[in-house]
Amino acid sequence: MIAQVVTVFVASLLGSPHCAGMCGPFVAFAVGQSSDGTSRWHLQFAYHGGRLVTYALLGAVAGSLGALIDLTSTLAGLQPVATALAGGLMIAMGVTELLRHFGHRIGKLHPPAVLVKAVQRGQRLAMKLTPFKRALAIGLLTTLLPCGWLYMFALTAAGTGNPVAGAVVMAVFWAGTLPILVSLGAGVQAAVGILGKRLPLVCATALIAVGLMTLVGRLGLEPEALAHSVEQRQPAGQDAPDPNELPPCCRPDAKKSAP
Repeated sequence: MIAQVVTVFVASLLGSPHCAGMCGPFVAFAVGQSSDGTSRWHLQFAYHGGRLVTYALLGAVAGSLGALIDLTSTLAGLQPVATALAGGLMIAMGVTELLRHFGHRIGKLHPPAVLVKAVQRGQRLAMKLTPFKRALAIGLLTTLLPCGWLYMFALTAAGTGNPVAGAVVMAVFWAGTLPILVSLGAGVQAAVGILGKRLPLVCATALIAVGLMTLVGRLGLEPEALAHSVEQRQPAGQDAPDPNELPPCCRPDAKKSAP
């Protein structure tokens, strides 16, 4: 779990310029103006706190769905499959993005119209609130934005098969996006400019890495697990069988004692 969490954080951090490009206008709207004297740091706290709450809720829901999938597969006489499905889908999405990056035409899925309308309505309602409440509302609504990058990590949360672990995964994803969104401005523009056209490649590679780490965890291939398995198969100090434990006919002194 620790290795997976670290991988999610690094992937989220590397892909956070994507979040800056998509969420930048919402951040500016949430924390850019204050008509009642509320400090920008208070607005930042409200906006990112709202994001954290709904990200964690999304992770908990995804983890619960993963647990349900695991339970269903177990009742059907199969091994739990939620993690394998999540890892496989993330790798598939990463490979798809790589193919797009290298010029292959692959269609994209569009978000449901009802989701888009819900976000738009929520944004309009937020405009009527005080600055602090507005920032909080926009942060809470961020999870509903049609962002494939966000929902790929929700798949990782589902793969944990546990609501608490799923919430942790999404909280770690939030932490990876936090630095660049908090520092939106000239520094972010410079970072996005450096990555430029390579950003899709970075995001695709990060997705594949997270998917592989998810599968590695599912298959029990962590180094600690492998080392423990080897120790169980060949305990220390027992490279050769004890002669006293062999049958009488097979002991080294059997010929000497034979009549």
